Amino acid sequence: MSAERAAEWARHAREELTRRGHRSGGARDAVIAGLAAHDGCCTAAELALQLRGDGRRAGTASVYRALGVLQEAGLVRVLELGEGERRYELVHADGEHHHHVVCDGCGSTLAFHDDELERAIAMAAGRCAWAIGAHDVVLHGT
Repeated sequence: MSAERAAEWARHAREELTRRGHRSGGARDAVIAGLAAHDGCCTAAELALQLRGDGRRAGTASVYRALGVLQEAGLVRVLELGEGERRYELVHADGEHHHHVVCDGCGSTLAFHDDELERAIAMAAGRCAWAIGAHDVVLHGT
């Protein structure tokens, strides 16, 4: 993610939380900055470790609380990638959508977008009797 896009998300996140009546400062601002600086999705523990490495004071419990507030506001989403840990990633205001590849050997993740896959999903959704509101594709490999 570009530095400009990360800064745009962080600005939007702060504005949205202010609009919802949340005060700025402390761990929440550190978590917003840490998420914006992080490339891709991360666990709460990874984020807490990153913040400590950056010299920011944010305990793991505070990171979890801040992530909960951000999730409730629709600013981050939780990913269950089949590795037993919840990962968090940014939700951009423009609705940018992507999927993930997970390495079962090392646990690293890679986001990807594929227009053909999106068309195939839309066609499959058109064949079922349900209104599809969202979808996730997670590919696993080594």
